Amino acid sequence: MKSWKRAAAAALAALIAALSAGCSADKSWAAKDGSLTVPIGAYIYNLYYAYSQAQSKVSDTSKAVLDQKVENKDAAAWIREKAVTYTKSFFLVDRKMKELKLSLTADEKQQAEQAGNSVWNTYSSTFEKYGIAQSSFQLAYADNAYKESKIFEAVYGKGGAKEVSDADLKSFYTKTYTSFSYLRYPLYTTGTDGSTKALSDADKKKAKAVLDGYASQMKAGKMTAQQAADELKKVLKSDADQLSTAAVNLSDSTSAPQAVSKALQSMKTGEIKTAETTEDASYYLLIKNDIQKEAGEKLKDDSSRRQILSDYKWTEFTADLEKQADALTDVTLNNDAINSYNPSMFAA
Repeated sequence: MKSWKRAAAAALAALIAALSAGCSADKSWAAKDGSLTVPIGAYIYNLYYAYSQAQSKVSDTSKAVLDQKVENKDAAAWIREKAVTYTKSFFLVDRKMKELKLSLTADEKQQAEQAGNSVWNTYSSTFEKYGIAQSSFQLAYADNAYKESKIFEAVYGKGGAKEVSDADLKSFYTKTYTSFSYLRYPLYTTGTDGSTKALSDADKKKAKAVLDGYASQMKAGKMTAQQAADELKKVLKSDADQLSTAAVNLSDSTSAPQAVSKALQSMKTGEIKTAETTEDASYYLLIKNDIQKEAGEKLKDDSSRRQILSDYKWTEFTADLEKQADALTDVTLNNDAINSYNPSMFAA
């Protein structure tokens, strides 16, 4: 009798082990809850994205990413943790959409699909090599991003729980950005094959003289910026309008050429200056605009207002999403599947 019980117990244990092995062997999914199952390809994309982020965060870009630390953590561990967090955020976003009674419109769904297709058409061979199907990429890259934007607007937009006033947006914009108009004279010529050739020293002096001359006339009130642009158009034998306007964050070293940023920082509203750059080999005529006036105009336009709001609060929003996603305890992770992929697969 005892031997029979032992045999039965052993058979039951074997059955349980077999069933458990059957479940863990299914590596088609990465995580799930009661209403959503995330395919493993979406996790792999998140691992790929986290690896790309790590590349920009390591202290020495000449060394292998995985041999370094990111935010005081072993790079591989950091990448894995981020990939899991991003994967869990799909569930958080799904729940928040339901909680806030939000859904993507037909147009938004179409835009998300087009955005995904555009990138997929370029990088499909790379993603497929890593085991990422187009449907998984679409979920992780485009669909989730559009849902996050929808939630962001519902939370920080007008009527949202964390609504940002126009006064706060204007204050942020005027403190963060510098608006300027400019004329640009390239100090090189471009051939029909796309190749470039630097101007001679004599032609460089001519370029400087042209823009310095416009600047002098504009300061004297004898020429407007548009008139100067029209004259430059003739000089450069171009069909394009030569007067451009931009708003840049001068604390971001990549937002404008260094010489332009340095000149703008020292200028007063309405002031005119010229500057030569090395980054794009050009001579500039700069006019610093009234940022207060520009901010007021931008906030009247819904699209511009949304962009300013995003610049102001998006980092805060995504950091909060990550924190909440990390805290989710009712999402089942398929660790056998997740752990079968290593960040080293992306190392060239």
